[in-house]
Amino acid sequence: MRLAIATPCPDIAPYIALARDYGVGIEIQAYGYNPGLLDGDWSSLVGQHRRLLEGFTGEIALHGAFYDMSSASEDPQIVRVTRERYLLNLRIAAELGARHVVFHANYLPWIRNARYLRRWTQRQVEFWAEMGAEAERLGLVIALENMWEPSPNLIGRILDWVGSPAVRACLDVGHAYLYSDSVPFTGWLARLKEVIIHCHINNHRGVEDEHLPLDAPGGVIDYSSVLPLLWALPSPPLISLEMESLDDLERSLRFIVELRSR
Repeated sequence: MRLAIATPCPDIAPYIALARDYGVGIEIQAYGYNPGLLDGDWSSLVGQHRRLLEGFTGEIALHGAFYDMSSASEDPQIVRVTRERYLLNLRIAAELGARHVVFHANYLPWIRNARYLRRWTQRQVEFWAEMGAEAERLGLVIALENMWEPSPNLIGRILDWVGSPAVRACLDVGHAYLYSDSVPFTGWLARLKEVIIHCHINNHRGVEDEHLPLDAPGGVIDYSSVLPLLWALPSPPLISLEMESLDDLERSLRFIVELRSR
């Protein structure tokens, strides 16, 4: 069972301690959720993180920048900024010994236009083919995460056409339940099962992306059914718990331990 816990803030020390207690990995998200770090003294923070990770034996992943990023923009300057952010994220991931780097494709489902979708897909394929070559050079694998994509075909088609083992999928279970356009979760698994290397799991009440613990009251996702489906994938992905607090992370880890013991 490959598990990790997400670390949304720059102080990753308590998350490393919890990960060690449960024998799981970590997904460092500070360089994605706090994009201002990439314009500051990010190298000092990387040095701090490297020291904290000395002797850590769990898997390490990194979540890249995603706020306002547009890898398929019509504006070449927007793409340039996105590329610079992502390249820096790849460099940081390599320095921290990460294996996966999670990025978003950031499809805008409100633009209901076939021409937009065709051009968006073409530009994404060109962009991620280039990024994949750099990731491969650094010994990394990019995992494209579904956010607002209403169907698994959007990311699935990009990955089909890129055709690189260095560019794969991150299936965010909460997003699939919240933003999917009538595609059931089993449909997401069926379409992406061969390329999923990373998963994000949390719960919500069907209205907003709340990042609640797995067994939260009112949560719309039954993880006692979902987790066995993830464990049964052809290649077990790294499953990363995304919650706001250490208490919620530990509560969810206990839920998984109890589920596995049944």
